[in-house]
Amino acid sequence: MKHRAVRGGMITSASQGILFVLRLASIMVLARLIIPEHFGLIAMVAALTVLIERFQDIGLGDATVQRNEITHDQVSTLFWINLGICLSLTILVALFAKAVAWFYNDQRLIWITVAFSLNFIISGLGIQHKALIRRRMRFGNFALINILATAFGIGVGITFAWFGYGYWALVCKELSRSSLHTLLCWWFCNWCPGMPVRGSGVKSMLKFGGNVTGYNILHYLSYNLDSILLGKFYGAVPVGIYSRAKQLTAIPVSLIYEPLQYVSLPALSTLQNDPVKYRNYYRKMLAVLAFVYMPLIVYIGIYSHPIVYIAIGSQWMDAVPIFRLLAISVFVSPIVEVLGLIMLSSGQTRRYLLWGVFKSSSIAIAFVVGIQWGVLGIAASLSFSAAVNLIFSLFFVLKGSHVRMGSTLNNIYRPAIASITMGSLLLLTYAGLSSLHLALQMLLSIILAGMSYFGFWLLFPGGYKNIIEFASYPLSALKRKKELR
Repeated sequence: MKHRAVRGGMITSASQGILFVLRLASIMVLARLIIPEHFGLIAMVAALTVLIERFQDIGLGDATVQRNEITHDQVSTLFWINLGICLSLTILVALFAKAVAWFYNDQRLIWITVAFSLNFIISGLGIQHKALIRRRMRFGNFALINILATAFGIGVGITFAWFGYGYWALVCKELSRSSLHTLLCWWFCNWCPGMPVRGSGVKSMLKFGGNVTGYNILHYLSYNLDSILLGKFYGAVPVGIYSRAKQLTAIPVSLIYEPLQYVSLPALSTLQNDPVKYRNYYRKMLAVLAFVYMPLIVYIGIYSHPIVYIAIGSQWMDAVPIFRLLAISVFVSPIVEVLGLIMLSSGQTRRYLLWGVFKSSSIAIAFVVGIQWGVLGIAASLSFSAAVNLIFSLFFVLKGSHVRMGSTLNNIYRPAIASITMGSLLLLTYAGLSSLHLALQMLLSIILAGMSYFGFWLLFPGGYKNIIEFASYPLSALKRKKELR
């Protein structure tokens, strides 16, 4: 299990690296071909449809992954349930397209909404196939699916943008990506659903999925309320700028967090009846996550000006202060989200839902208050709510779990202190480096950041041992791979 999980993490991390390059290239190219207003139109529709999108899965994908044993009849029944829900959602969203246009007072949103409604049925066809691939820990196949689908979607989007189709290029980009993703899931899964079977024992899985769906709805509603409020009160342009800044800050974390999430849920679910192994696995997972992502977020927050300039161009420089404020939120939120894996992997979906109620409420309240100060108020309120949610989650999630508060804080505070100290040094040298050529400035700042972070880390008791341990995980996976050949 250990070697399989580590190797899966390596494969997924490598794929996320490729996806990072693809997404960054997509942002850099499309931001220069499509105006901010058109990005805002897509973000306004997505902010509303993403809530409904949470219903398409109703948590049955995670239920398939989490269950100790599952039959063909059960998966087939879940497939048809998912498909029926997705067809209903496609019709529902298409019918409410005019209501979306009325809400934002923009008639262009009618056909954008109708087009996005097709995504429900397209992605719904592959939910159980995707879950089976994850359950079997076939991370190589899953990584290839994501890379091919993303590359295809980006290619379609850039082609349409090049020929002047504006926001329709972004619509086609998403529809083509999800279409190929579903086709590849069927191809690699090598499973065909049978007819739904009564009494197949999916009742408990539906209960599991219902609580997960409740959480997902609350989570995505609260996290997309920012775009809804900005679109309603300030229009498409501020939403477009805000959405680009939000996407840029999310890319580095997704590069690290998503591989751990996809690998860790099936691994932790398998270990849920072994507290010692469960605790050790979670401790190592959290330690690696914090060690890698925290200094990265501090760096991009400080060097946000050149990063935004390089990534999306001079016409998007209004996104810089938003980017900086959002970086504070991203510094905290991955720890909050990874705590949720404890409840999800152990089947505590009722507590998972209650946790989501508190998290979503704090974010929504913060957004309602922050909207008074426009885009910057929204960005600052998200960072404030992230800190509140971290404190609450540490006490609520860890109570009665296999994971201890002391070990969790120990895995967080070291990379946090080292990252903040590194950030202080970067701030002190920022003025001097900013006078240099952009390429040289970025190169020297990255070298300084890396040397100072590892240097500060070595000052901790056992710091050198920790670094060697973290480095051993990918090396052990490579060694295991060679032994299997």
